[in-house]
Amino acid sequence: MAPPPPPAKRILKYGLLWLTTVHPLQIEFDCIRKGGRWQSKSTGAWFGNGLIYHYKAAISLIWPEIVWHKWNLLFMEKYLKHRTMAVIGPASSGKTNSAALCALIDYYPFQSETTIICCSTTKERLEDRIWGEIKSLHRRAKQRVPWLPGNLIEGRQRIITDQRSEFFEGRDFRNGLVGVPCKKGETYIGLGDFAGLKNKRVRLFGDELSLLPRVFVDAISNLDKNQDFKGVGLGNPKETTDALGVMAEPASYLGGWDGGIDQTPETKTWETRRPLGICIQYVGTDSPNINGDLGIPLITREQINRDVAFYGLDSQWFTMMNQGMMPKGQGSRRVLTRQKCLKFGAMEEPNWQGGQRTRIGFLDAAYRGVGGDRCVFGELQFGYETPEMIVDGAAIVQAIVNQGKEANKRKQIMALIDTSIVPIKDVDNELPEDQIVKYVMNQCSLRGIPPENFFFDAGMRSSLVSSFGRLWSPKVCPVDCGGKASERQVTEQITMKCVDYYSKFVTELWFSVAYVIEAGQFRGMTEEVMLEGCQREWTRVGANKIEVEPKEKMKLKTGRSPDLFDALAVGVEGARQRGFVIAALINHRGQSRRREPDWRDELRKRAADAVKSTALNHEA
Repeated sequence: MAPPPPPAKRILKYGLLWLTTVHPLQIEFDCIRKGGRWQSKSTGAWFGNGLIYHYKAAISLIWPEIVWHKWNLLFMEKYLKHRTMAVIGPASSGKTNSAALCALIDYYPFQSETTIICCSTTKERLEDRIWGEIKSLHRRAKQRVPWLPGNLIEGRQRIITDQRSEFFEGRDFRNGLVGVPCKKGETYIGLGDFAGLKNKRVRLFGDELSLLPRVFVDAISNLDKNQDFKGVGLGNPKETTDALGVMAEPASYLGGWDGGIDQTPETKTWETRRPLGICIQYVGTDSPNINGDLGIPLITREQINRDVAFYGLDSQWFTMMNQGMMPKGQGSRRVLTRQKCLKFGAMEEPNWQGGQRTRIGFLDAAYRGVGGDRCVFGELQFGYETPEMIVDGAAIVQAIVNQGKEANKRKQIMALIDTSIVPIKDVDNELPEDQIVKYVMNQCSLRGIPPENFFFDAGMRSSLVSSFGRLWSPKVCPVDCGGKASERQVTEQITMKCVDYYSKFVTELWFSVAYVIEAGQFRGMTEEVMLEGCQREWTRVGANKIEVEPKEKMKLKTGRSPDLFDALAVGVEGARQRGFVIAALINHRGQSRRREPDWRDELRKRAADAVKSTALNHEA
């Protein structure tokens, strides 16, 4: 007969007595579930060493091969402290491995109340990236600690807490981890199936975020309604307007991306625009494995030097994939930037002077969502803004002195009131055009907008023009956005005609919105409309004219057509036709300013004289 096992002894650890039969990992999990550090209600004594300590200890027990360094330690520290986190950095910087470790170690102690969603572009990329890393780590964990939770369902890219049972039918798939591709073929399918998901603890991880559409950021806003939520986005920085760029954007007080984030080549963090958010930036030349002595696949100086030799130090590839920094100068080819909107007060609410305002209705039409386009209706108003209250005595005196001068002229502003998507039903007894007209008529009636103050893009949509004339009024104002630019002067400084400067009228319309904002005359801009304006780039085409990039290119880049900003641009044009004046386009006397001669004029004159002096003169 075998002797009975020796009685369990107790050991002192973290200020508490634990049975020696308890697995060391269970001790760490208990400390994690208590928040890492807690106080006894009876004695007031403190126990535990903090969350970061216990998470790190648990990871080292499960995966002793993990090499700790400043990057993965920083990742874990910020992950535990913040609600959302963007991590930008070069290739081979351990972002995916750190994310997979955090996902699993955040699930194991809370297996009955945690949902973790892991995203990448396609199902195949999930297997190559974060989901493949999670599976590899989970298999090794189960080999070392068989009692750990999590049952892999390979075909469904899931690890769930519930086990198969001969006594109970069905399993609960809410608790566990799931891999979700955001793209199928060339179509972005997003995270719609997980909208409204509820659990006590919800986590969202996005890998290759610079290749994902804005829907990932929208999913954060949806899932953030859960009480205990964390969202993490990873990627190589590419565009300030893609999903990674939006998530990593520096906070307003830092000036956003245009504010000049410190670009010294060292690891750094900054607060993001989203509350309780943080961004980590790994820089390749600051790699903890720069000399290759850690024995792990982390970027080294030798790898960086190979890319420098091939691409050069000034290349975008080196900036993105070796330095891990956002490429510079992206705003130079943008119609609009967020920083301009903030600097010139476009996001602020209007402070109207008096009640006399002109109401403008506008529409960017689309039928039945063809090509993913939305049919957008909106309203803007323009009038005069009340000057700020002057409370300083000296300033009051100066204001009195300046009466009648330029500084005290009333300032004309416009404000975006709202936008809405026109609902179009797929029915046989009513044309889409008629549905649009009826919706617009109702909205304009409720808002007090007469038909002559309603503007819409009528390019290549003669049937819509006909429907407006038949069902409402022939006084509505069609705008041909695809037509030629106008005969107006471009700006006060650019004395060319718009038709000679822009390739199409739509380009002129978009830049007109930007000019209104730069003149400090726009209010009420929303985040969604502003983002569409910031995403569109311009380029030079034939005859050196400026042209905004086509909608099709924007759809590929952002996953959506810029319908909201297109509609707003039509509205701004309507306001101009009804008397709104963009201050940046005129001088103080209301006339186009005559350009003063500069050094280039003198050079042109000398060149013309030189040509003339060498020409042959023929006498009759």
